[in-house]
Amino acid sequence: MFRSGALLDGCTAVRELRGVKKPEHQWETRRFVAVRTTAVPVGWEGAPGLQVFELRARDGGDPAWAYFSLTRQAVDPRAADEDAVFAAKAWLAARGRRVLNMEGRPAEEFTVASLSDPPCSPAQRIVTLCPSNAEVVGALGCFDRVVACEDSSDWPEEVASKERLGPDLGPDLDRVAELAPELVFSSLSVPGMERNVTGLRVRGVRQRVLAPRSLADVIAEIEAVGVDLGVQERAAMVRADLEAQRAELVAARPAEAVPVYLEWWPRPMFSPGADCYSNELIALAGGVNVFAGRAGASVEVTAEEVLAADPAVCFVSWCGVAADKLDPDNLVKRMEGSAAARAGRVYPVDERFSGRPGPRMLEASRIMARAIRSR
Repeated sequence: MFRSGALLDGCTAVRELRGVKKPEHQWETRRFVAVRTTAVPVGWEGAPGLQVFELRARDGGDPAWAYFSLTRQAVDPRAADEDAVFAAKAWLAARGRRVLNMEGRPAEEFTVASLSDPPCSPAQRIVTLCPSNAEVVGALGCFDRVVACEDSSDWPEEVASKERLGPDLGPDLDRVAELAPELVFSSLSVPGMERNVTGLRVRGVRQRVLAPRSLADVIAEIEAVGVDLGVQERAAMVRADLEAQRAELVAARPAEAVPVYLEWWPRPMFSPGADCYSNELIALAGGVNVFAGRAGASVEVTAEEVLAADPAVCFVSWCGVAADKLDPDNLVKRMEGSAAARAGRVYPVDERFSGRPGPRMLEASRIMARAIRSR
């Protein structure tokens, strides 16, 4: 049922549930490797999104510690260097946050672009480390410059001839360094990818980090990649095309939005939350995400909560599952008491569009719009 490594950009929690093989460490610096532990330090109980790390010294010295939550962060003074600050920012960015509040430092609002170190001249030899980044390079007509990519990428067609580096949450970064790319297009679109971004920094590999949370972010990042590759005119064309597609969707959507449930995974049930670009895809289709008020990009929900939300239309777009394997009847059986299930208004959406914040994402809105209009 599942394609090995085919875990795409919008399906954060599902990747962890499905046990994607990945390195033991969560992130790294030049002096330490960060491994998660389960102990909760005193004073950090209830901190949102808290992760506690043992920092294992590369030189065999005593371990240190780090505590990262969505609202505050702390690092052992023995390890609190600029690499650790970079790691904290990457960890936050992968969870949709853009404010560092690390103990011992002033609060700092940062951008994902500040984590990048693009080339001084157009890059000719590149690597891509998530499917949406590969699609951006393809849309810009530069995929011939790609020497390798991670396993999940399946578009453009030329990807079939490229060297594969392993799953997107655990690619072979030593091999990336061996390939000596001028630039790697890395990602912080989901938690766990901070492993790649910090690992590239440790290896001295130049990278452009992408982490869009909206269509506007996608467009801005396409333009940044266009500069990196020296194809600004092509980037402007891609931007114009996306803006035209968006305008068409806006013009066609109904005056009154209908409540929509979009399912990333069935057991346990996961759906996009407040910090996910999917809200915009649903809105452009004429709907409103019934879980848009839940904090996070991907949130676990129950069948009872979905029934209480009473969506008018439901969509299944399961992570890593090919379009022809999606099973709307699976959701219908779980939602027998809902109006949407009784009326048969449960539809599949190919996650190659709904799960990748890139140049093809608006196809998901068109698929959902057709279903919503057919009510």
